Amino acid sequence: MKSIGIVDDNLLQLAQLQQLAARAGFTDIRAHADPRQALSAFLALPPAVLVIDYSMPGLDGVALLQRLQHSGAARHTPVALVSGCADLEAVRISAYRAGAHEILTKPLRQQEFALVLRNLSRLARPPEPAAAASLFQPLRVPVAGGGSRQVNGSGLRDPRLQRLLARVASAQGGQAGQGAFRMAHYAAAIARHLGMDLFQQEQLQEAAPLHDIGRVGVPEGVLAKRGPLTPLERQQLEHHTVAGQQLLHDDAVPLLCLAAEIAWSHHERWDGTGYPQAARGTEIPLSGRIVAVADAFESLTSLRLFTRPWAIERAMAVIGADNGRRFDPVVVRAFTAAAADLARIQRQFGQRAWLSPLSERA
Repeated sequence: MKSIGIVDDNLLQLAQLQQLAARAGFTDIRAHADPRQALSAFLALPPAVLVIDYSMPGLDGVALLQRLQHSGAARHTPVALVSGCADLEAVRISAYRAGAHEILTKPLRQQEFALVLRNLSRLARPPEPAAAASLFQPLRVPVAGGGSRQVNGSGLRDPRLQRLLARVASAQGGQAGQGAFRMAHYAAAIARHLGMDLFQQEQLQEAAPLHDIGRVGVPEGVLAKRGPLTPLERQQLEHHTVAGQQLLHDDAVPLLCLAAEIAWSHHERWDGTGYPQAARGTEIPLSGRIVAVADAFESLTSLRLFTRPWAIERAMAVIGADNGRRFDPVVVRAFTAAAADLARIQRQFGQRAWLSPLSERA
């Protein structure tokens, strides 16, 4: 039986909800009287189904649901709000706007409650298939002092991220700016062929354009130099990965944490000869491994300062030749399987295409 999260500040009502959930067949019941504690708990481990009281002090049911939705934690979790308010019409409108699937009225009736939970349970997203899960690790972010933590994404709706993306597009300009967003589409296509769900694809597409933001601190003469770099120039160039991670990381915006992870890791190599940390194999975050392939493909197939674009077939052959050395073999297989999607993106990519979520495009 799937897990259920229940939030109600009234202890008697909370006990009744737990009892009804148990009678409905749920054995993994996560009950909270404090909505703020519930928020922290469900951000860390979202349940399959949520039942939330509408009226609670400090953080009401709608606000709690909005925060869970904004973080991505409840994006695939069906939710029922419980209300004893007299103005049910206003409750329904605000609840549905927040993302609720059902509105239950007090006093609760056992049979109705059980049927609603059964239906919500059927809507809950199933766990990742074992075969797909074995191909990749969860998206993780390096944290100060070592180690890492798993994060959920947050979409382009965050105004801080919108402003940052706009600044990056403006600073890069022209082909370079468009190329960063096209590369992000390539990364999402590769993720799809890895078996990642739509939400994870959107995470990558939204975060990947910021992968080279750390280059704002690299001298222009180094970026534009045609010949070999001096040791100092090489050090300045390679530091853009660390600088990007430092610029982007923001615990308040999970998607920026993912963007920081990508900025930090996309120049690592599968064989451990990359930078900034010479990470090897699956020590490299999956997001960085995907963007490394997507970025290489974008670089080879687009018009650059000193090079003409290569044909897709030639670029794919070169990337395939680095399978197991520069690139993750599993990611390269997904990249190869995505060939038709990559060609379509290259043909159809428009100046505003990056603004459209994957779920809104054919």
